[in-house]
Amino acid sequence: MNQSDLIAALPLIILAGTGLIILLWDAFEKTPSRIPLYLTIIGSGAAAYFAAVNIGVPSPVAFGGLFFNTGYSNFFTIIFSVATILTALLAERYLHEEEVLIGEFCALLLFAASGMVMMASGADLLVIFLGLETMSIAFYVLSGLFRKKLESNEAALKYFLLGAFATGFFLYGIALIYGSFGTMNLVTIHNTVIAGGDKVAQIFGSPMLLLGVVLLIVGLAFKVAAFPFHQWAPDVYEGAPTVVSGYMSTAGKAAAFSAFVLIFLYALIPINPPHVGTEKIQIILAALAACSMLYGNIVALSQTKIKRMLAYSSTAHAGYLLLGVAALNTAGAAGVGIYAAVYLLMQVSAFGIVSMLEKETGTGLELNDYVGLAKRRPWAAFMMSVIMLSLAGIPPFAGFFGKYYLFMAAISAGLTWLAIVGVISSIIASYFYLRIIVLMYFREPQHTDNIVIGLASVAITILGLMPGLLTDTAGYFFK
Repeated sequence: MNQSDLIAALPLIILAGTGLIILLWDAFEKTPSRIPLYLTIIGSGAAAYFAAVNIGVPSPVAFGGLFFNTGYSNFFTIIFSVATILTALLAERYLHEEEVLIGEFCALLLFAASGMVMMASGADLLVIFLGLETMSIAFYVLSGLFRKKLESNEAALKYFLLGAFATGFFLYGIALIYGSFGTMNLVTIHNTVIAGGDKVAQIFGSPMLLLGVVLLIVGLAFKVAAFPFHQWAPDVYEGAPTVVSGYMSTAGKAAAFSAFVLIFLYALIPINPPHVGTEKIQIILAALAACSMLYGNIVALSQTKIKRMLAYSSTAHAGYLLLGVAALNTAGAAGVGIYAAVYLLMQVSAFGIVSMLEKETGTGLELNDYVGLAKRRPWAAFMMSVIMLSLAGIPPFAGFFGKYYLFMAAISAGLTWLAIVGVISSIIASYFYLRIIVLMYFREPQHTDNIVIGLASVAITILGLMPGLLTDTAGYFFK
């Protein structure tokens, strides 16, 4: 390992190393302590700092071509680190009420984040697979963290069984890609496709490659809960600890989409320069995006439990992000990064408010629990309103501009019909998001506040009022 390798892997080393330290601390320290929480914040903050410092490093590939150290990979590392910090802060009092030690929770969060970094930085399909499995195993355990609750145990078992099945698809897809190109290295595949010639034409005309691509899509679509591979999400989100559901639906989704972009927009279908002859792959991705957007929002209309509603809406948001991948252009790749960051703030905040109400009153899981929230808890109702408006894509909030960039990427790629589907599905989604706002503004007051959710809500508003921050960031990281 040389110096450039160490610099590239520093955020990953910090996250995994902090997780191991917390694990050892938790094993020997018998008294409840906030030390694991502080270590998680410091470790994740340090990882985000070094990821930001790594931007512009002259060596974009490390470890002999196995690990990326690019603006793209470091951007997602920052997203994962921020998600870990927010989730840890929101979880402390919530877990205390359920008599779960914060140490094991924080260690699992950091191990999951380590897997996510491997997925966003993997320059080889096997590295991405190892990251996917590291993240997934941590999620399986986190889903069943409330050992005394039947719903939590059921969520963990269901997620584990279906997740293992999806992993088989992904791994078999890797095998078929290797059979087609003779390598699993994304840089080598990229260079082969760019070189063109009869060999590449033969590879892209082969049923083996198409089947391998389909299997890779199935494996990743399961992780992002895209239709029709979303069936696990409502039950798992409902049964898992609320803060874990928020983390899985944001950071986990962002990690899978970082792999989507690397595999499809960098290696198999290079967008710079664009490659011709990949219409079948684009059609598959576009169809998956359209079905996810429509199905997720339509089914969310009939939900009476907020975690299930957010789960189906998460399927719709996976469709929006897939729209950026299906565009097969630079604007789509940048749009995926922007929307992943915005969605993180929106969804973690939404689940944070749910967990806050669940912890304080034992309610907040049914939509009817939000009736009159504005009079009982005006600040919580206001924050929830900002989040719901942003998730619905209503200006001037950040969710609107995130969707705007994705829709424009689709239109510039000639997928105007897909952008129209996205707009229609957003109109459908407005009903159930605005329904929560209508429910909240009715009865009796009570007091509450939450600094973490408040800051996230402010960030959503600022990014919406100053969308230039998003475009400048996209141009910086994805140039």
